Amino acid sequence: MQKVRAAVVFATADKYFSTGITLITTAIVARIINPAEFGISVLGGAALLLAGMVRDAGTSAYIVQTPDLSLAKLRAVFTLNLILTFIVTASIVLSAPMLERLLNSPGLNIYLKICAIPFTFGAIVYPLHALMARDFAFGKLAVVNIISTTFNSTALVITAFMGASFLSFAYAQVVSALVGTLLLIYFRPSFEIFRFSFASWKQVLSFSVFSGGTGIIQSAAGVISVMTVGAFMPPAMVGLLNRASMMAQFPERTIMAGVSAAALPAFSQAAREQADLRKYYLGAVERISGLIWPCLALLIVLADPIIRIFLGDFWLETIPLVQIIAGGLLLNFPPGINYPIIIAVGAVRRAMLLSILQAAVALPLVAISAQYGIHAVAWATWPIVAINVVLSTFFVKAYVVKFSWKDVSYALFPSLFVTLATIAGPLFIVHFLGGATNMGILECMLAVSIAGVSWIAALCLLGHPLYSEFERLFRSIIGYLRRSDPTPEPDV
Repeated sequence: MQKVRAAVVFATADKYFSTGITLITTAIVARIINPAEFGISVLGGAALLLAGMVRDAGTSAYIVQTPDLSLAKLRAVFTLNLILTFIVTASIVLSAPMLERLLNSPGLNIYLKICAIPFTFGAIVYPLHALMARDFAFGKLAVVNIISTTFNSTALVITAFMGASFLSFAYAQVVSALVGTLLLIYFRPSFEIFRFSFASWKQVLSFSVFSGGTGIIQSAAGVISVMTVGAFMPPAMVGLLNRASMMAQFPERTIMAGVSAAALPAFSQAAREQADLRKYYLGAVERISGLIWPCLALLIVLADPIIRIFLGDFWLETIPLVQIIAGGLLLNFPPGINYPIIIAVGAVRRAMLLSILQAAVALPLVAISAQYGIHAVAWATWPIVAINVVLSTFFVKAYVVKFSWKDVSYALFPSLFVTLATIAGPLFIVHFLGGATNMGILECMLAVSIAGVSWIAALCLLGHPLYSEFERLFRSIIGYLRRSDPTPEPDV
C-alpha cells in the first residue's frame, strides 16, 4: 500500500507541475490563437488520438498487467508496435488531404503530416513507459513528463508568437516527443527489447486484441463525436466546445491524473497478491469523490470570472458550456478507476463489451444534439455520463468485486457534505456582489481561498478518510525533511 501511495504522490505531483505549466501556456496562447484556428487543431488531435490507440493496441496495459513478463514477450510487444506504427503513420499521411476536404478545415492536411513525425517514436516510447509504470518508477516518469511539457509549452508559445497559428501545436508535439523519447531511453535503457521477434506473439495478441480494442472503441467514439460536431458546425464552434470541455474536465484531469496513472499498476498488483479489491475500490471511490466533487462544484460557481480572467474575451461563450458540462461530470463519481480494475483482473473481454455499450449510448446522443447547437451538445453530457457510470459500475460489481449500491452510497455520502461546505462561502460572495460577472481577480482568489479552508475543515470535522491521507502525506514530508537535515546533532 505504501508503494501505491508513493506512486500516486509522484504521479500527482508530476501532473500538478505539468498542469501549472500548461495553464500558463493556455492563458498566453488563448489570446493569440482564436477559436476557429484552435478548432482545426482539435479536429487533428481527435484523429491522432484514435491513431495512437490503434498503434498501442493495448500492449502497454499488457506489459503492466501480465504476471510473468519475459524478454520474449517484450520483444513481441515491440514488434507489434513497430508494425502498427508504420501502418498507422502511412494511413495518417495518406488520409490527411481527404479529412481536410471532408471537414472543410483548410490546413488540417499539413497539421496531420507534421504530427506524423513524432508519431513514429511510439514503438520505442510505449514499451519503455509501460515498463517504468509496472516498476512503479513514477518519480522518473514525473521528470520525463515535466521536462517534456516544459519543452512543449515553450515551443508552442514561441511558434504562436511567430504567427504559426494552429500549426504551433504540431511543432510543439515534434519537440516534446523527441525530448520525451530521449529521456525515457536515458532512464530505462532497455535496448535488448528492441529486436524483431514473433516469439510469444499469440499471448500478447490474445490480451491486446481485447484490451487494445477497448481503447480503440473509446477513442473512436470520441473521434466520431468530434467529427460529428465538426460536420454540423464550423471549426470555431468545435474550438469553443472543446475548450469548454477542457475547462470542465480540468479538475478530473489534474486531480485524477496521478490516480489514473497508478490505478492499473496498483489494481494489477493487488489482484496478483489476491488482496481485498472491494476495500481498494470503495476506498478509492470515497477519496476520489471527496476531491473531484468540491472542485467541480466550485468551477460551476466561479466559471464566469475564471474564464474571463484566464482565457480572455475570445472565449466568453464557453462560460455556460463549462457550467453545463461540469454539472454533468458531477455524476461521474468513480472517474478513472472502473476500467483499470476490470483490466487488472484480466477481464479484458468485459471491458471491451462495456466500451461498445458506452459508445452505443454516446454517439447517437451526440449526433442528435449536434443538430441543435453547442449548448445542446453540452447538455448531452448529462445523460451520457449518467448512463455510462451506471454501466461501468455495474460491470465492476458483476464481474470484479461484490458490493451493493448501498455500499457505494455510504462511500459517497461524506463527500456530498464536504462539497456543500466547500461552495457555501463562494456562493455567499457571489450573492453579496450581485452575481459572478461582478467578480474580479481578487474576489475570485478570496472565494477560492475560503473554499479551500472550508474543504479542509469539512474533511476534518466529518472524519473523511481523505483527511487521514493528507495527514500521512504531511508526516512523510516532515520526516523526509528531518532525515535530510544536514545540521549535526549537538554533543552531549
